[in-house]
Amino acid sequence: MEGSVQGGSFGCIATVCKPNLGGRVSTGQEQQGQQDEPLRIRRERRGDVIVVSMSGDVDAATAPVVREQLAAAFAEAAADGKVPVVADLTAVDFFASAGMALLVEYHQLGVRQGTPLRVVAPARSPLRALRAATLDRLLRLYPSLPEAIADTSS
Repeated sequence: MEGSVQGGSFGCIATVCKPNLGGRVSTGQEQQGQQDEPLRIRRERRGDVIVVSMSGDVDAATAPVVREQLAAAFAEAAADGKVPVVADLTAVDFFASAGMALLVEYHQLGVRQGTPLRVVAPARSPLRALRAATLDRLLRLYPSLPEAIADTSS
């Protein structure tokens, strides 16, 4: 699958979507130090939750790929009886306002369709950004993926 990401392209290989602003589709087999992937994202089912894991930078350039994976996760969750969706930001290095806007958008969608959004944000850049924007008051934040998966409350 190919699509545009602000002047570049992304390739979805299995469940990993890799934005590549250099204009070519990444195979994931580049030599260390030669990778130009600002974001890796994976969507998978883990027990009774759908996890969207991200690593790298979430910003205006990579937000379309994040949106695509969150949309797919919420569609799957709605079809499966409104199971929770977990956005795992553990490996995110940079988290810009575009990422925060997506979390708010999908939190609101989750409220409307009865699908909880859980956000894993350990004490790193994403957590600082979410707190600075006071989104820690709106979103359900967890310090680790196992805690977000284990939460039995809706």
